[in-house]
Amino acid sequence: MTRLNSLTPWLAAVALVLCAQGAAQAEERFTLSIPGVSDDRLFTAAAASDANTCGGKNISPALSWNAGPPGTLSYAIVMLDPDGQRGQGVDHWIHYGIKASTRQIPAGAGTKSSLEGMSGINSKNTHGYIGPCPPIGDSAHHYLIQLFALDLPPEALPADLTRAQLMEKIKGHVLRNSSVVRRYHR
Repeated sequence: MTRLNSLTPWLAAVALVLCAQGAAQAEERFTLSIPGVSDDRLFTAAAASDANTCGGKNISPALSWNAGPPGTLSYAIVMLDPDGQRGQGVDHWIHYGIKASTRQIPAGAGTKSSLEGMSGINSKNTHGYIGPCPPIGDSAHHYLIQLFALDLPPEALPADLTRAQLMEKIKGHVLRNSSVVRRYHR
């Protein structure tokens, strides 16, 4: 009984440390979402490209997220269709240099030059968001939207980066990332 009494303060201290670590880990969760829509849903036609017969209005989705981890100085967004170009992938949106205080981007902002930060170069060799336009008859393509919390100041990266160039430049600077997946077919 004496030995158990002498261990009790140590066990209590260990339990307290474990509880504190669990709470800290819960606070560190970094989550990206499209407001009002759960993950892996279909994009609406409004988000689809307005080019040719794609049938959309090229409206980028609204995005929201909670604060990045301590040390976050900026954010970067990448939207990729890994099913596009017969599995070679299509880059639909590259945007970076978003201030650490920002927590949301409204719908349609991806095509506006007023969106804070810098727009990278997508697979169409243009700036800004290009909506989904998979071939008619293909199964639904998956659109991975990623948000990176970076330890780089908003002005640290040069303009006009492709997705591959952005990924190379942020290597070693990603504090956390989060993603959502949408699907689309015609």
